[in-house]
Amino acid sequence: MKKWILTLTLLLLLPVQAFAANPTDDHLSFPDDFRIDTQIVNLPHDQAVLVDIANNRIEIVNLNTSMPLWNNTYDRIFSYNVLTSSNKLVLIVQHKQSLKKITLSTAQATSGKILSTVTLPAHLYQVVSGNGSQLAWSAPTSTSKEQIVVQSSKQLSVYQAPWKQASLTTTPTIQQTFNYENANPTQVKMFSHYVVAQYNGGSLMQTQNVFYIWDTAHPNVKAKTVTVPWNLDADFQLQSNELIVYTTNIKGNPLGANTDKPFPIYARYNLATGQRVYEMIRTLADRDEKWTTDYNNNQVFLIDNSEQKNYLYDRNGKEIWQMPQTSENTVSKFIKYENGILYMIVENLDHQFSIVKQPLL
Repeated sequence: MKKWILTLTLLLLLPVQAFAANPTDDHLSFPDDFRIDTQIVNLPHDQAVLVDIANNRIEIVNLNTSMPLWNNTYDRIFSYNVLTSSNKLVLIVQHKQSLKKITLSTAQATSGKILSTVTLPAHLYQVVSGNGSQLAWSAPTSTSKEQIVVQSSKQLSVYQAPWKQASLTTTPTIQQTFNYENANPTQVKMFSHYVVAQYNGGSLMQTQNVFYIWDTAHPNVKAKTVTVPWNLDADFQLQSNELIVYTTNIKGNPLGANTDKPFPIYARYNLATGQRVYEMIRTLADRDEKWTTDYNNNQVFLIDNSEQKNYLYDRNGKEIWQMPQTSENTVSKFIKYENGILYMIVENLDHQFSIVKQPLL
């Protein structure tokens, strides 16, 4: 592990006049194989969870001091859920040939303390081990029990404690419904009694993301589907009763995005109806350039290289700020904007990383 000295400059990322002066210097250790596309979940008290799915590494970081509070690496990280009301982080991981549920504290005084470790039944481990299946955990609510959903190549299966067998199953017919040559399961999440499974459908060297919404409280009712336009990468989150989808264009696949057509960069859908409740669209100024959208802390962060600008919006699409990019030598990852402070991870050409923490004027 290399110890990078993280001087909190802007690295020419944004114009100087957009910021207040005198940022402070902090230090943090990043592993050699750290990735800028690490997933981030914000916690209270200026803490954040950094999840590197590719390398199966997770850590809790104090954003004020840039000090790691806890970290670990597992054989595979299946699921991570922050329970803000109870100050807990719940992980479902594969570790030493078993499936474990690990609960950690995220309270300010005890952040990173392991509260419990439970080994889940061996047959559940066999269901997801080594076959590309995805898994998600859902906390109990007033209307539902603690649940685990498994997304395999053909089925969605819901388990409830004590996890002996699936209580519900369904077989999404994504490939047949949309006439894809193939449809690969990529991600699944669960909120209350709603399961949302993401699939990547392919046809004629093009790809399309589909979200399958299954209401397990009414398992025999036809599931809803949400499709993203062709040749866009998409990620999603579940918040309250909404599916939140945000996109990045696939540059040059196969011909690049059409500059004459607007594309959705961020949208919210009602989980009960599958209907869109909000959409933000954008037209690329240059088909050979790329946009990247991220959603964190109830905020939308857009990097539009076709216009050489960065934008920040609230969840309802209201613009908080915009400013031109001034450097092609850095890549950034949005953490949050809070109390006038912008938090980002920045990578330079030498694969060195900084946590940028800078007041905006």
